[in-house]
Amino acid sequence: MPDQYDVPDRHHGGGLGSREEIAYVCDQLEHIGAALEMYGPAGRAPLEHLLAALRDGEDPAAPLDALHEALLAAGDAAGIHGRARGLNPQGVTPATPDEWVLLCPAHQCSRHIWPDGPAAPRCRISGLPLRRERL
Repeated sequence: MPDQYDVPDRHHGGGLGSREEIAYVCDQLEHIGAALEMYGPAGRAPLEHLLAALRDGEDPAAPLDALHEALLAAGDAAGIHGRARGLNPQGVTPATPDEWVLLCPAHQCSRHIWPDGPAAPRCRISGLPLRRERL
């Protein structure tokens, strides 16, 4: 019998699926915002609603669904739920990692990057510094 970590479930309070989707949104923030401004029926509102929900620690399932639908309406064929994830996580180039990784400070998304200097970059959603974790 699979446990809760074996089956991604984006509709139950930030499961693996929603973490991947939030990582995609974080990585593509500027592109998504520009597409919605240009072609979205409600402009950037669905993106801003998701960002506000994440900043407030709310369940992201409904805002993620709304953003997905807005992207489809704007002409994005896959939205955020249909993105194929490659072998490299969002935002990570296939470089050789060092012994530290930088992660979402709020544990809301699965995006991670390798440190490239002494100062940690900031989260694109919360503005908080990314947290360092030893591999």
